[in-house]
Amino acid sequence: MRLVRNILIFLIAIVAGFIIFMPKLSIYYYLEQKLAQQGVVIYNEKVNSTIGKFSLSHANISYQGADVAEVSYLEVKPLVAYNSVEARGVELVGMAKQFLNVGIDNFKAKHTLLKPYIVKLDANGTFGSAHGYANLKERILHIDIVDAKNISSIKKFLKRGEKGWYYESKF
Repeated sequence: MRLVRNILIFLIAIVAGFIIFMPKLSIYYYLEQKLAQQGVVIYNEKVNSTIGKFSLSHANISYQGADVAEVSYLEVKPLVAYNSVEARGVELVGMAKQFLNVGIDNFKAKHTLLKPYIVKLDANGTFGSAHGYANLKERILHIDIVDAKNISSIKKFLKRGEKGWYYESKF
């Protein structure tokens, strides 16, 4: 019994040490480099790293040279078994705003090792409330607009279902 307890304490210490000493800023700069290869550039951001997370504030995002969005606050928690991304105050700018006139007040994406191919998505904004998932294995994105408010600018991308409006696509 004592051996099992010591093994559990050792494993917990290894995981805690990994989370505490994980090079979170290196992970961010690696992700930023990978996004740049796809034409997505994040600039003017203020990066802050703490024990279990890193965050960005006042970040601007451009896609292939055109400004697309401004994000007030973005927080990433890379905790190995449970990872999450939370963004607040996402506003589209430039051509993106003319194309899709929506604002996102709060966005959350969660991923766990229990369901490695599923990323759960939740968002609230000018369009209402949305819940969905991204299936990484089948490459499907599905978002249900639960409490539709002002969807006139995104209605052309939505489909009508039994439970209301939804968006689904392959990536």
